[in-house]
Amino acid sequence: MTIYAISDLHLSFNKPVDLYGIRLEQDVDKPMDIFGWKRHFDRVRDHWLETVKQEDTVLIPGDISWALRLDQATYDFNWIGQLPGKKVLSPGNHCYYAQSKKKVRQHLPEGMTWIDADYTLVEGFAVAATRGWNLPGDKGWNEAEDRKIYERQAGRLRLALEAAAKEHPDKERLVMLHYPPVTSRVKESAFMDLLHEFQVKTCVYGHLHGRSHHEAVEGVIQGVELQLVSCDYLDFRPIAVRLNHTPS
Repeated sequence: MTIYAISDLHLSFNKPVDLYGIRLEQDVDKPMDIFGWKRHFDRVRDHWLETVKQEDTVLIPGDISWALRLDQATYDFNWIGQLPGKKVLSPGNHCYYAQSKKKVRQHLPEGMTWIDADYTLVEGFAVAATRGWNLPGDKGWNEAEDRKIYERQAGRLRLALEAAAKEHPDKERLVMLHYPPVTSRVKESAFMDLLHEFQVKTCVYGHLHGRSHHEAVEGVIQGVELQLVSCDYLDFRPIAVRLNHTPS
């Protein structure tokens, strides 16, 4: 059993679809071909089927669907649900349909779990998640607009980690964020502080695409294994999570 990760699938099916035979013009509302992701859903499918077994788990930290409404996002969830493995999903900045955690969970196929400001158990790990946000001092940071969201998101990660530590103190903790906890420009953040406080050794994140890949900070940073899992960065192939520790 292996824990994989891949984020930013950016699906946009407008009706129920199977894994194969998708018609780009009729079945997809927002094709990613304009970004160079030519029929990327086929590439995700093929790589996923080559890589992931039914007993494995795949973490998907954000930007799963372009849908604005939950009923639309269900088409994307159901497509992912046809792929092997258990799936753990958490929100990204484009998950506009995710206004209610309870309602999202009601729309997920069997074998899929949604976490946001809470955690779930995966292969002996307590996996905690929230969206994250832009970091103070980073490119594009706007103090007036971003500070409140940043602090709220840090608080949500604290809630998740506190619950995991209280209810499963023996479990190694792993964190899913959509935004990176540090960047090439910003070496410290409230998110990174929380990873240290709760002795998190592994964190996966997405959000960075294209030219932003060069801003990714990866490897063991301040004792935490950081791993960028945006699907275009991974050539649309789920990647095994580099676990800094193994579960007890």
